[in-house]
Amino acid sequence: MVDQLAPVDTCRGCGVALNSGQPHVDGLCAECAAARPPAFETAGAYPESDNTFGVPSSGVPASLSPDAPIDPDNPSWGPVGGVMVWILSVGAIIVIPVIAVIVWYFVESARGSHLPNLVNRDEMLEWLKSPNLLLVQVLSTIVAHALTIAFCWAVVTRAGKRPFWESLGWSWAGHSVWYWLLFSAAIIVGLVMATQVLSRFLPQSEENSFTDLLKSSMRVRVAIAVLATFTAPLVEETVYRGVLFSSLRRSLGLVGTVVLVTLMFAGVHVLQYLGAWVTIAGLTLLSLALTLIRARTKSILPCVLIHTVNNAFFAVLILFNKVS
Repeated sequence: MVDQLAPVDTCRGCGVALNSGQPHVDGLCAECAAARPPAFETAGAYPESDNTFGVPSSGVPASLSPDAPIDPDNPSWGPVGGVMVWILSVGAIIVIPVIAVIVWYFVESARGSHLPNLVNRDEMLEWLKSPNLLLVQVLSTIVAHALTIAFCWAVVTRAGKRPFWESLGWSWAGHSVWYWLLFSAAIIVGLVMATQVLSRFLPQSEENSFTDLLKSSMRVRVAIAVLATFTAPLVEETVYRGVLFSSLRRSLGLVGTVVLVTLMFAGVHVLQYLGAWVTIAGLTLLSLALTLIRARTKSILPCVLIHTVNNAFFAVLILFNKVS
């Protein structure tokens, strides 16, 4: 490889003007030539390059090219963006149902329906726990999930400037879908066995906000089963093992990120299952398994599938009222 010293107009890497007498290397100024990665030295390292330095025809170094491979563990967003996504996802699950209740109150008022006295606490609690209103709150979660995915998309893609799923990791990590389906079944068996053992040591109350929700009506159980199977796994894996995990990986390291993401996922479910400590322990184990899989594969797609199969299994039990 021979350095070319003939004058050119501008540097092909940064665009700076080159003086007629300024040395350059194949159209690169001295700074760009010195800063080029070692891979540039190998001819053919970048198939789409037009010279031995791996500089594509666009004039942009191949390592900075939009076509360069994306590493989910080295995202374009940082810890602040990841935590903001998590806060919004939790806030949406809380705020959207409240807004739905307020809207439903005014709709029923316009219809002339009998409504509770707003200052009467007992009447309000009874109304809030009515099957119809509980169904409204459950269905409003769809809106919360849609807003969460939209916010994830904005943070990850920088409003459309980068690919979404590829940035989070969206592949089977070298295995087939059947491999991950069998893996999902193994995890379910493992969780069932683990919770059976844990039930000997941890208390398990059958009365909590989630069981109250399941007992309200069959329509509510169906809505919960559908959401748990078709939207919750995708949204939760995108937030926790996708945006949040990727953003914390560089700052906390692998072990710290696995521990924190595992606990954050389990923690948001504590109030829902308060008193059912065996269930909470099972969720923590599931979260740990999914987070370890994400760390190993750099992909959330296996996590989404495993989470979906797990939720679908328990959703069937919920529909037949076989699990609390």
